[in-house]
Amino acid sequence: MFYSALMFRNKMHILLLFATGYLPAAFEHTFLSPLNVGLGFSYINFSNNILGTIMDPASFGQEDRFQLAGQTGRRFNLKPLTHNSFAGSIPTRWGHFGLGIQSFGMKQYSESTMSLIYGKRLKKRLKAGIAVNVYSLSIPDYGSTNTVGVSLAWQVQLNDRVHWGTILHNLNNPVIGDVKEPLPQLIITALSFTATKKISAQIEWEQDTTYEGQLKAGFKFQPIEWLLIHTGFVSGTGQVTGAIGLNFYRIKLNYAMANHPNLGPSHWMGFHIPLGR
Repeated sequence: MFYSALMFRNKMHILLLFATGYLPAAFEHTFLSPLNVGLGFSYINFSNNILGTIMDPASFGQEDRFQLAGQTGRRFNLKPLTHNSFAGSIPTRWGHFGLGIQSFGMKQYSESTMSLIYGKRLKKRLKAGIAVNVYSLSIPDYGSTNTVGVSLAWQVQLNDRVHWGTILHNLNNPVIGDVKEPLPQLIITALSFTATKKISAQIEWEQDTTYEGQLKAGFKFQPIEWLLIHTGFVSGTGQVTGAIGLNFYRIKLNYAMANHPNLGPSHWMGFHIPLGR
């Protein structure tokens, strides 16, 4: 039954994207915050934004209050490729606990993920985290299925200007459906260089265990306290990305856009609100 559902899914994507030859597999659309998108689709979350902890559970900051964040967007400006995600974090004396909820797709085909996240500073210069992701795939009148993936991450402050981070995404090799379709496994590592208090650069290597790896690069610039600018580049697709962050008191609003050599532009909009004193 689920094989038929997968065939239906593929037909839907072919109809939508046949001219481009772009055909994503299940859960190949990983979720990023707008600020991470602006840095060239970076997964390593050195900026410690809450949405970024879904992929990088080691990136919880030192905030001692509850935080809430959300984003919505559309890949290649196509309505069927709409995505949404929300995340929250609670600090405790045992570390930071977080919850992420993500959705992607449309009524005829939808993917959703619920992530349980934990991160902790182990030493002054070392942070680590784990995320347990429950993946759900649903096609009305055909069926639904679930699976679980586990991700590990760590960040190391090598010196006052250089940080190193690594993510092992879906390291347990999860599969989904009766046909045992494997979910993407990623090995990601990145270095962040802080030139000044207002300028930093990031280089990241993403290696899928099935496909060729790709190099990503991004730059962060904060000319004034309430304005943040990110730019980035992805070697594999030649995509250029950018993001703007606005800080109004304690509320942060973010927007990101990415081009594609063959497809339409993609858009992300998000917010981040710290709660409590």
